[in-house]
Amino acid sequence: MTFKILITARDVAAALHLTQIALVARADPRFELVIAAQQPAAYHFLRAGLRVREVPPLAAKSIQSGQADQLRFVARELLADVGPDVVLVGLSTPFDAGLDEAVLSESTVPTALFQDFWGEQNLLLGRGADLVLAVDDEAVLLNRRRYGIESIRVGSARHAAYCSLDIAGARQRTRSALGMSPDARVIGFFGQALHHLDGYRRTVMQFVQTLAAMEEPVTLLVRPHPRENAQQRSATAALFTDSGLSWVSAQEGTVEDALISCDVACSLFSSCTYDAAYLNRFSSHPVTVPVSMLFDPEIVSYCEQHVNFETFPYHRMGAVLAVHDPDQLPSVLSQSLLPSVHQTVWLRAHEHLADPAAAPQLALDTIAHFLAGQSQ
Repeated sequence: MTFKILITARDVAAALHLTQIALVARADPRFELVIAAQQPAAYHFLRAGLRVREVPPLAAKSIQSGQADQLRFVARELLADVGPDVVLVGLSTPFDAGLDEAVLSESTVPTALFQDFWGEQNLLLGRGADLVLAVDDEAVLLNRRRYGIESIRVGSARHAAYCSLDIAGARQRTRSALGMSPDARVIGFFGQALHHLDGYRRTVMQFVQTLAAMEEPVTLLVRPHPRENAQQRSATAALFTDSGLSWVSAQEGTVEDALISCDVACSLFSSCTYDAAYLNRFSSHPVTVPVSMLFDPEIVSYCEQHVNFETFPYHRMGAVLAVHDPDQLPSVLSQSLLPSVHQTVWLRAHEHLADPAAAPQLALDTIAHFLAGQSQ
């Protein structure tokens, strides 16, 4: 039996996971594949050679709004036109609703969510998915605690692609393109679209002040988040420029190339640190030390509203270093440049991160099994 599966996404992280699932689905005789996406997600499907129906970048802050009505109309039209047997959506930002949430709201067929961030759903339009696919056992536990739902662990689909990365070649190529020498000490800052929180600016300022006071000269690499607008990117850039730090922008290219270029990769709680841990997992030698800066009270509170960051498995296993005290940031960054710390973090990734190679196929198998159960 063949099932027509509609895959949707809005955010980059979702697209990177769902791209790997879509590539497998395209060759799976059980599925007929249709993809619909908003930007910036659509770009990543297209980049992988997949056909995409691009949907306008509509978003809604409230279920009771004209934008929400527009989104639901677009979703109804899409669902009527495609006529899927099942829908697989990506995890969308919690700030507003987009295509994924509208499709969940309007679907009359079984729905599944690939959850790329632990214990998070976007329920702004009032309806979650019938089936939640989780990246690991920790996510399954958080879903049970937070929503009272049972989810299925399938693994981290996007990282299945890392097995084919030329990590050493990417480091040399990207550093050269950015004008950085092979032996430069590079610390990266990976931004997030959190400018509405004063704690975001405070965290960036603490990071800037720490780098400016370091005895060992370092080069700063700055990678903005895809959802940061031009004004937000400029505001962050001004903080680095005013500090007198030497820095380069890594706005173009893949996040993997930017991470590989760094000796230390810092963010607040972006999933890019998880990506960095998986780069270590797939590399024959240490790549980078990922660091989460979780010391501002407002940022901590924000995290706790969405997911209990202290239970992130990659923090506990030591594959990503977490800084909960701003006074500890200088020592953590300095030590993270040491070969011994690189070795330790690299070993932790190899010891604790599961091989995600089977995740895309397992996601499809789980959906097929779920549909078979629905038809009985």
